[in-house]
Amino acid sequence: MNFVEQYGAWALVTGASSGIGEEFARQLAQKGLNLVLVARRGERLQKLSGELNGKHGVETRVAVADLSAADFMSQIDPVIKDISIGLLVNSAGIMYINNYLDMSAADELRLIDINVKAPAILSRRLAPEMVNRGRGGIIFVASILGYMGTPYSAAYAATKAYEIAVAEGLNFELKPRGVDVMVLCPGPTKTEMLNGMDMEKMPMKPMEPAPVVAGALADLGKKVRHIPGSVNKMMVWMNKRLMSRDMATTMMGRTMKASVRT
Repeated sequence: MNFVEQYGAWALVTGASSGIGEEFARQLAQKGLNLVLVARRGERLQKLSGELNGKHGVETRVAVADLSAADFMSQIDPVIKDISIGLLVNSAGIMYINNYLDMSAADELRLIDINVKAPAILSRRLAPEMVNRGRGGIIFVASILGYMGTPYSAAYAATKAYEIAVAEGLNFELKPRGVDVMVLCPGPTKTEMLNGMDMEKMPMKPMEPAPVVAGALADLGKKVRHIPGSVNKMMVWMNKRLMSRDMATTMMGRTMKASVRT
């Protein structure tokens, strides 16, 4: 489909300084969308902004914001005040991989702020405008870990369960009003999130960000959930169809315990 015709001229991507968020920015620019790039690392955003503008001729704007801050929208609102955001990609996220008791309360709350609170604020801020225009899209970037209890990353998995559930519910509500909502649920992907894991001990090889994002954009408007990779699809199917939640948690706990770098 023509993304500009379907969603409008502007997309906002959080977590655009690296990983899946950066790849969303690249592929959306290739499709002709202007971009608002949001992340903490301003130098990376400026570099990406110049690259996309030069390569694809799209307009780009940068909003340097820490999504764990209570007032992060004060850094974004001035950047978007004169434009309409037609596609929101909630890609920013952090992950702590270790024993739960080794994570401080402050770190857990920061994880919740970035993975849950920030997408909630941005979606609530931008969805009404999409509904009023009769077109728009919202993508949540979750994880296959959101389908199960995940020892050594329990809080992270819980935040991804929220994103899966909220996307499913919002798609039912908003699709009849012209807004497509999707949740992307990757498995291990070659991003900074895997720094705390020994991937040689994992039963699956991490995917590159490019096919993960390409598959999600191909399914946007057609499916509410996109799980990239046959192994990831099989894992989710097994967890839902063949195993109890206790069995799934035990399996994942053994896998995570073997691969966590302590």
